Amino acid sequence: MSTTQNEGQSTSEEAQANNELYPRWLSYCVFIPAAIFTLTSWIAGALLLFVASLVTHPFLNKTRHARLGNQFLGNLFVFFFKVLSWLRVVKIDDKELDPYIDMEGPLIIASNHPALWDAPLLIQRFIYVSCIMKKELLNNPILRSGARFSGFVPNLPTLTMVRQSTEHLNQKGRLLLFPEGTRTRPENAPCNPFRHGVALLAKNTQCPILPVFIFMNSRYMQKGWPIWKMPPCPIRVKIKVGEIQKFRENEGTHDFSDRLQAYFGNFVETMDPWKSSSDKSEPEAK
Repeated sequence: MSTTQNEGQSTSEEAQANNELYPRWLSYCVFIPAAIFTLTSWIAGALLLFVASLVTHPFLNKTRHARLGNQFLGNLFVFFFKVLSWLRVVKIDDKELDPYIDMEGPLIIASNHPALWDAPLLIQRFIYVSCIMKKELLNNPILRSGARFSGFVPNLPTLTMVRQSTEHLNQKGRLLLFPEGTRTRPENAPCNPFRHGVALLAKNTQCPILPVFIFMNSRYMQKGWPIWKMPPCPIRVKIKVGEIQKFRENEGTHDFSDRLQAYFGNFVETMDPWKSSSDKSEPEAK
């Protein structure tokens, strides 16, 4: 019964989204200013974080410095998405996160990974959270300063990632990670094969996993969609929360990872409000 209701609700939301799309000329009017704002704000934000980190580092221990970095970065993302919402280029429905925002650690927040802005979308809500990120991203000067200031953990080498993440969780911290390791590839939908790091961390720390799911009405910023290619506007984002997952007694790491992937895959497959939307088709080759 509940599945039928969920499918009916998803169909209703999809129809509503299609009715709310702007004409193409209006999409250009909101997308171009938003793109300019995105570029300038991320560069300015990176410079601000670099200066703030440099100035405060001598006066704070590692934990306090990372917490200050969380506050700086989180509020920059809050500002970023508020401006995008004000420009009417994006509409975000993340009210399902409200009951969990102040949930105390140790806590692993595990999310699917459809698009480039998934981490900022969640960081701007949870604020005080560390994040496992791809090591290659630390080579990006725009991303590096904020990541280091906030005490984020590079995903490689694996043993170092596990050690640092375990230490953070053992100190009652909250950790955001993406079990897929990279954005979902269209051919792997609904999810890429999971890496076993999340299961290993859950086993080592015995902390719960909060599953979070990000859905969009288009494939903007997803694999294969050039960031400069305008999507149908407004871009609608809906964030859902699943049931808390825990490591079962006598359960193997691979077994738990497989169970978690099956849960994520089923949730994404059945709960996507825009699953059959034509706007989520492959972008045309240029």
